[in-house]
Amino acid sequence: MADEMTTERAYAILGVPAGSDFSTTAKAFRDLRDKYDPSVNPYRRKEYAEVLSAFEFLQRQF
Repeated sequence: MADEMTTERAYAILGVPAGSDFSTTAKAFRDLRDKYDPSVNPYRRKEYAEVLSAFEFLQRQF
């Protein structure tokens, strides 16, 4: 499946270097979450879902 989440892909979606600590990853997530929030930007739902999925995937690894 092409859309399967991997560690490398999750970090890339969040725009942080692979292996970043939780604080850095969480900040990137919050910034992107706010940017793509469907209540603010309804046309960016796909990006919002990707950001959420990437962060949830990485959270399990911390």
